[in-house]
Amino acid sequence: MVRRYIEAFLPAAQAAGLGQVRFHIRQTHSRMVSVYRGEPEQSVQSEECCLLIEGEAGGYSGSAYVGDLRPEGCEEAIRLIRESALGRKLPFVPFQLPDLPDPGEEPNDRLPLPELIRRLAAAEQAAYDADGRVELVHGCSLSEYWGRVTLADSTGRFVTDRVSGGHFQISLTARQGGLVQLGERGCPMALGCYPDMELLARQAALDASGMLDASSYPTGHSPVVLDSRVMCELLDAFLPAFFAKNVQSRTSVLAGKLGETIAGELAVIEEDPFLPDGLCRRRFDDEGVPTAAKTILSNGILRTYFCDRQSAAWCGLPPGGNGFRPTYAAEVSPGYTNVIFRTGQLSRDELLASMGSGLLITGVSGVFAGANPASGDFSLLSHGYRVRDGRICGGVSQITVAGNFFELLQQTKGVGNDGTWMHSGAGCLCAPSVYVASLAISGGEMLNRL
Repeated sequence: MVRRYIEAFLPAAQAAGLGQVRFHIRQTHSRMVSVYRGEPEQSVQSEECCLLIEGEAGGYSGSAYVGDLRPEGCEEAIRLIRESALGRKLPFVPFQLPDLPDPGEEPNDRLPLPELIRRLAAAEQAAYDADGRVELVHGCSLSEYWGRVTLADSTGRFVTDRVSGGHFQISLTARQGGLVQLGERGCPMALGCYPDMELLARQAALDASGMLDASSYPTGHSPVVLDSRVMCELLDAFLPAFFAKNVQSRTSVLAGKLGETIAGELAVIEEDPFLPDGLCRRRFDDEGVPTAAKTILSNGILRTYFCDRQSAAWCGLPPGGNGFRPTYAAEVSPGYTNVIFRTGQLSRDELLASMGSGLLITGVSGVFAGANPASGDFSLLSHGYRVRDGRICGGVSQITVAGNFFELLQQTKGVGNDGTWMHSGAGCLCAPSVYVASLAISGGEMLNRL
């Protein structure tokens, strides 16, 4: 259907006086399955085809998002392209698509539906069995998607990549008398690479029950071990500081610091679009630029920025294959494929032993309200565990942890070997637990009674 629409669109566009035309096509299949009390609650399968057309009108770039692929809709799309081009007056920038072989079909390693339901039901039951104080599992689900992204132009050139992924999620409530705590675990996955759902369910249950006796913590400064999930949240919040577009607009604390030391030597940040176990493997970005592995930060030195075509031209760097559309209807903006905060050699227990006494932070909230990539500062509502002599000895809740992300990287005393993956709005990232010499803690009375 897409091919037929494009075949009808091109001569109509030429007759209407449009110049060069580009197409961005995303075709995906997806399924989502959830269980409740051991029975299937929801099972949804869907297909989606999204088409974005960019065209040149009077030297300017216009665009239209097409949901109705009937050929008779071409005239309306042409009108929208012309109006947006003359309204925005952004220059049309021509570029040539890369020559890449077809990636082939996505391997069909998906679980049959009955087996997937069985595993989800087993995970739900594992949460109840892990601790008798688990009152209710609110949700236990897994979603998957697979498909293709294709870029094409009016000369007949095109390039295609596969896209796929999935996510497991479980959320629950634990109760002890009037005390209630929520627990959840989420795990992104490569298509067909299913996580240990029962293990994640038990961890969610222990997260919730372990916080039922949570107390507050004294206000002051404390050494801290940040759980890998928390480091993912922080890395996601502050990666925009590495975007050349934000450097250009002076909304990044890293403006003018290329080649300078901004972190300690233990902090190494890399991007690898070809990582075998990466969750976002792409050969080209949404501007048709081939992706490439790169080191962003090493030996404490800022090595490069994430660049799309426009910001690369501004800062004098080659395009880095980092121009992506967060959704098919959005403008190209800086993004990334697989960003990795390189793991270290220490286990979680070894990090706690190195710290001795302090805090293990296992969760934060309000990251995008309390984290500022323009300055590097953050102040986040947090919870976790008190640590004495390297051992966990009780939950801590309703505290605020504050600091500066780049000072945190300078004060990193140890890096764990427990990398955790996370999907973000701009790509995928993986980070380990880290031991930080000192962060500001604001404690107070902890109230969790209903």
